[in-house]
Amino acid sequence: MVLAFASCGRYNTRPFVTVSTSLPDQRAWVDVHLGHLLANARTILSVARGASLLPMVKANAYGLGAARVAEALQTLEPWGHGVATLDEGVELRRTVAEWPILVFTPASADLQDAFREHRLRAVLEQPVVAATWDAPFHIEVDTGMGRCGVRWDDRETLAACAMPQLEGAFTHFHSADKDPESVALQWKRFATALAALPVRPSLVHAANSAGAWRLQRRLDLVRPGIFLYGGRHAPDLPAPLPVAQVRARVVSLRVVPPGDSVSYGGEWTAERETTVATLGIGYADGVPRTLGGSGAHVLLGGRPRPIIGRVTMDFIMVALQPDDRVRLGDVATVIGLEGREAITLDQFAAWGSTNSYEVLTRLGNRLPRRYDDP
Repeated sequence: MVLAFASCGRYNTRPFVTVSTSLPDQRAWVDVHLGHLLANARTILSVARGASLLPMVKANAYGLGAARVAEALQTLEPWGHGVATLDEGVELRRTVAEWPILVFTPASADLQDAFREHRLRAVLEQPVVAATWDAPFHIEVDTGMGRCGVRWDDRETLAACAMPQLEGAFTHFHSADKDPESVALQWKRFATALAALPVRPSLVHAANSAGAWRLQRRLDLVRPGIFLYGGRHAPDLPAPLPVAQVRARVVSLRVVPPGDSVSYGGEWTAERETTVATLGIGYADGVPRTLGGSGAHVLLGGRPRPIIGRVTMDFIMVALQPDDRVRLGDVATVIGLEGREAITLDQFAAWGSTNSYEVLTRLGNRLPRRYDDP
């Protein structure tokens, strides 16, 4: 398990700065290693063949805090930052004064004033909107994702979108994490679409995290997402350094006699007298409700301790061993490193039958984020 964290010795141990209420009073929180995030970004740049960085900081930087993440990434002089919605762009502009911010949801004509006011780059897919847009914009080419953008073989629409303000064109790989052949096919389609444009845009981009390794050619921009935040993007590609650690305090201790159950539905029953520690974190904080009984555990006192019973809205319960010396207020690791043991982001996601993207973006607002000094 520890190997998945790239090396215990390299793990960042700098002090964290709390950005919410005082930590001693917190039932649970998230430690965000900005130094590791920057290291992951440098790894992406090392394989990007000279492309500039367009980090995806949508969904509040995958739940870790867009303002602080973007501020840290500015030290690498990215071309800009990517967000999903207009509101995300407006919020991020308060932190990012000069860098471009590209909003990836296709914009409609009635939003042009808001984009202009906040100096945001739009993604357009309708020629009628492109014809009246008076600021730089990008177009998405749908090469197989089937979600947004102009179809790669719709030459008429592609040509009609090629207005003087067209700055960039991009596509999105749907299976770069597991199917290199799909990347080759999508690139071939994308190249066909680019050839249909009267003039090649100044910025061409396609590579997400896994695509940075799969696409064997240089583009103008590279768009990393989950790799920046410590999520494994493909089993055969390099692992990132961990960025997020989730901690929770012991808020209650009790001895459960044999035959007594724990949590809703009585799905877990004590086979022997068992000390149960209740941690102050639950599904309202982003812990999957079905985690109990999945083999999931936390680290408490440097040792794995199983999660028992159903996860509740505000709490999870773990079973202790007779020789444990756990006290109220002790801190458990839900995701992260403790001593020589580790629970990786991807392991935690597997226990919850989900992926690392969902785990991070579901981390609730009740969890303060603490940041190290990168």
